[in-house]
Amino acid sequence: MKARKIIITAGAGAAFLLCLAGFVFAYNAYAKASKVKTTLDATYKQLQSIYSANPFPNATNMAVLRSDAVWMSNWYRLLVAELRETAATNADLSSSGLIMKMQDTSTELHKQANASGGKVLPDGFAFGFDRYLGGSRRMPKPENVKRLALQFTMMEAITREILDSRVAALTRIDREEFESDGAEKTAATGKRPRQQPAPVAAPVVAAEDARYPRQRFTVGFTADEKALAEVLSRMAKMPLFVVVTEVSVDRVSRGLQPRLEKPVVETDKARTAVILPTQRVVSGPEIAPLLKAQMMIDVYTFEGA
Repeated sequence: MKARKIIITAGAGAAFLLCLAGFVFAYNAYAKASKVKTTLDATYKQLQSIYSANPFPNATNMAVLRSDAVWMSNWYRLLVAELRETAATNADLSSSGLIMKMQDTSTELHKQANASGGKVLPDGFAFGFDRYLGGSRRMPKPENVKRLALQFTMMEAITREILDSRVAALTRIDREEFESDGAEKTAATGKRPRQQPAPVAAPVVAAEDARYPRQRFTVGFTADEKALAEVLSRMAKMPLFVVVTEVSVDRVSRGLQPRLEKPVVETDKARTAVILPTQRVVSGPEIAPLLKAQMMIDVYTFEGA
């Protein structure tokens, strides 16, 4: 009888524990389901609020957007027009027509330099086009005429600004030479060029953006400080899209020189004495030192605009 009670008590305890475990499991499941339901309800309410808010702009906003679109369109047209004005353009020229233009312009530039006084340009200065204006007088190939004419127009504009700045001397103008030297020698002389050793490979550089091609020039001149500042100012104000990428300046002389005074002569009955003048080293704006300047200039065109 006693053993039976023990078995019944143990069975009741085990049943209680099983019920308690089931209750805990059910409560946890309910809590998780309630949390998921709360999240879904919040998401659904947020979605309903988005749909009910009418996300499309009203009439006032549409009017502002249309006004902005008109303003952007006008601004774009003005920008394109200004870029086209900065581009150097040339009429279609033949090879002989380009040579004639180079010769006439070269003569005009030398006259302009002589009019400013002093030896501003050396004799025979060819402005970077020595193979066409120098002693060889080569004829440019037809496929090179367009770019050569563009370079020459840019060079002319830069040179006129430098000459108008009253520099002491224009000593150098270099351009990017893209022509095939051997091919032009063959076309000019009718003879095959002598075999040349293979050139050393140039370092690989990043290609420039084809939409914004640029022509590079290197100019060298001597001028005082005022004229140098005038050159930089004129480069910034040019109608062409000019960028001065590099400037190096060095002194030609120290700008100091002795000034000799007139000798003083003293005469008396016994003798005549000549007092030698003293030498004074003077410096100032009237004898400003000359500067040797070199500039690297890029001129951009916007053919795709």
